[in-house]
Amino acid sequence: MVKKRGTAHAQALVEFAIALPILILLVAGVLELGRGYSYAVATSDAARDGARYVSGKTATTNGPGLAAMCNLVTADLAAVSSNISCPTQVGHAPPFVSGVDYTAPVGGQMVVAVYCGASANCTGGVTALYQSEVDVYVYYGFNDLNLLGGLVTISGSSKTTTSW
Repeated sequence: MVKKRGTAHAQALVEFAIALPILILLVAGVLELGRGYSYAVATSDAARDGARYVSGKTATTNGPGLAAMCNLVTADLAAVSSNISCPTQVGHAPPFVSGVDYTAPVGGQMVVAVYCGASANCTGGVTALYQSEVDVYVYYGFNDLNLLGGLVTISGSSKTTTSW
């Protein structure tokens, strides 16, 4: 039996119509995965830069303090979010508890939590804080744009630990 040419075209059109939504979802998922990865990389870089900066005291100077570190972290994260709450200084070493030590971020928001040992305001003391722990955490809420219209928020965090 020989198929007519019009039937083959109709069949191809139906198959394409069935496959197209799946392909669109796949492409949208890959784009969201890329956006999520850029969030993770940006927060990791910001946490690392913040820890390096706040612990950047020498034998004769104190650390720069929380406000200066906040400006650096905010500048690092400007490409992915403008809603940044920073910093929350925590009085104990990690792990930090959401709702107790810092406010959990909502979608599109980033929250910075810092532990600077016994230092008040992460300014340090010349000899008292030598080799004490400095922890910078960046918590974030990531909303999807494509797949579910922003209805899903994924929370994550990046951390860096260094010493004075």
